[in-house]
Amino acid sequence: MIARFARPLAAAAAALFLVSLSVGWALAAPDARALLKESENRHRTKTQQYSGDLTVVNKEGKVRKKGWRSYREGYAGDAKNLIRFTDPPEVKGVGFLSLSRPGSDNPDQWLYLPSMKRERRIAPQDRDASFVGTDFNYEDMEEFDHEKYKVSLIGEEVAEGVPCYVIAAIPTEKGGKSVYQKLVLYLRKDILYLVREDLIRKGEKAPAKRMVLSDLKNVEGHWVAGRMEMTDLKKGSKTTVNLKQITFNRPHPAGRFTLQNLTREGGD
Repeated sequence: MIARFARPLAAAAAALFLVSLSVGWALAAPDARALLKESENRHRTKTQQYSGDLTVVNKEGKVRKKGWRSYREGYAGDAKNLIRFTDPPEVKGVGFLSLSRPGSDNPDQWLYLPSMKRERRIAPQDRDASFVGTDFNYEDMEEFDHEKYKVSLIGEEVAEGVPCYVIAAIPTEKGGKSVYQKLVLYLRKDILYLVREDLIRKGEKAPAKRMVLSDLKNVEGHWVAGRMEMTDLKKGSKTTVNLKQITFNRPHPAGRFTLQNLTREGGD
């Protein structure tokens, strides 16, 4: 009689043990929203500026180089961004302005082309267009705001050589129109810094693009990636941005993040 019930009892005990483990993990597992809020709190700065050296390599191996200056005021959902290309000559002076609208949908974005002497507002249907010949599109140029996404922790794994929390982020309707169905974020566990982002387009299962942030360094007490790499996994092209002369919390001149400044020749 004892032998007859030994296997079922053992199986039941094993099942109970596994359930208790899973429940215990669920209770102990961090909340995705809490992780992203803590990450924002740790890395938020009032301002940032840097010089960027860009290298664009297409699938045939052709290389194009560009340079820009980047300025930011605010962070995430309240950020203002200005980018001014410095070289080569054919893009020198091209400017990009992005103004977030807290509590609203997509930011307002404009591109200034010196050859046309006017700015062009980026329409919602153009958010997936290439940003000045790079592998970034206009949506990629936005500051990530987790409040515009439904987020969930889907696991933990080693990515880019470091242990990470893996978080799925699905755009909500109130977040505005997105070209992506889902983002998969890899948040470095020790400093809660984003080291990789997989971007999945609507109607697709596999990532269309992947952004990797590397060469992390501590500048003025703030962690920052010295290198950003966006790969178009379908086209086989890649854009790498090396950040130099990075500074934080330096006040910007009044009027820097305005259309008047965007369209001013030589403005920054």
